[in-house]
Amino acid sequence: MSFSGNPSRTVEQQIENDGFWPVLSLAEFQKVYRLPGEYLVETLVDGLITAMVEVNTDLAKCKAKWQIAGVTSVKSADPMVLPERTFQAETYKRAVYCRAKANLLPQFATITRRESAENTGKEAPERAETFLAFSQAAVRSLQGRGRMTAALL
Repeated sequence: MSFSGNPSRTVEQQIENDGFWPVLSLAEFQKVYRLPGEYLVETLVDGLITAMVEVNTDLAKCKAKWQIAGVTSVKSADPMVLPERTFQAETYKRAVYCRAKANLLPQFATITRRESAENTGKEAPERAETFLAFSQAAVRSLQGRGRMTAALL
């Protein structure tokens, strides 16, 4: 059951990626990130694809650097070249799933409006900002950067 009280209906659907980053699973996204049951599958798929494209764009330089080192796929990378490949693949998925949830949460207000069952936790802008921050932290981790960057001006 999702946090909305509605029964969760997970859908086994794979979201193909570019071959370098791992394939994403709609069912994994639904289970791990506990999205409200009111979302249409098409809305979830659209949210995942949008987030995937955004994260892939953010990680383009990181991907290019790894490809120069001989990595053709994060999941099947040579452990001598990319020793933490499982961690990298899972961190990538966290970046995408958190960004997708951050983008989807504000949309909940347009899906259903039941005064007696309104749950501001689904709609509050700070919830979306929190998941966007989680996504950005995962992206920075993959880029080899810390949570914050300081520059001398």
